[in-house]
Order: sequence, then structure tokens, then C-alpha cells
Amino acid sequence: MLLIVFALASTFAFAFYGCQTLLSDRPKEEFDRYGIPGLRRFVGSMQLLGAVGVLIGLSYSTIGALAAGGLTVMMVLGLIVRVKIGDSPRLMIPAASLAVMNALLVLLFIAA
Repeated sequence: MLLIVFALASTFAFAFYGCQTLLSDRPKEEFDRYGIPGLRRFVGSMQLLGAVGVLIGLSYSTIGALAAGGLTVMMVLGLIVRVKIGDSPRLMIPAASLAVMNALLVLLFIAA
């Protein structure tokens, strides 16, 4: 049950963030602030791909584990960028939470 709840939460979160990253103006400004404007489309695409992979993982756990692992790495890298630019810890809560949830998802997919 926990696997399903976390997988759906991750899928919806990254589908939302992926669409926002690709289509909204605010992420353009954020990626400029991060100093990596050229990575915005890549990150948004990987967020969407990761969301689909986690959802597929409910039927094929290996794919889910790989997708959740990729999303975990992405969020850890995002946290590193935020630390480097001096963001407040409050702004890091979403990425940290998604990193932990997806790391747990990797373990849950492996155990499934």
C-alpha cells in the first residue's frame, strides 16, 4: 500500500513539476538564478520521464526502481545547486522531501 501511495505521489509531483519546468515562465527565471538556464528543458523532460517510469513501476518494479533512483539523484543535485547559490533551507524542503520519498520508493520497488 505504501508503495502505491508513494508512487502515485511521486508521479503526480513530477508530472506537475515537469510540465511547469517546460511550459511556465517562473522556472525559466529560476534556472537563470541557478546559473544553469540551458538545462531547463532537459530537467523538465527527465521529470516527466521519471514520473512515467515510476507509474510503470507499479507493474514492472525494475523500471520503477530505476526511475525513482534517477529522480532521487536529480533532487540531490538540485539540493546541491540550492546550497551553492545560498538558498534558505525553507526553499529546499520540497526537493529534500521528494529525494527522500523517491529513495524510499527505490527500496520499496526492489522489495516488491
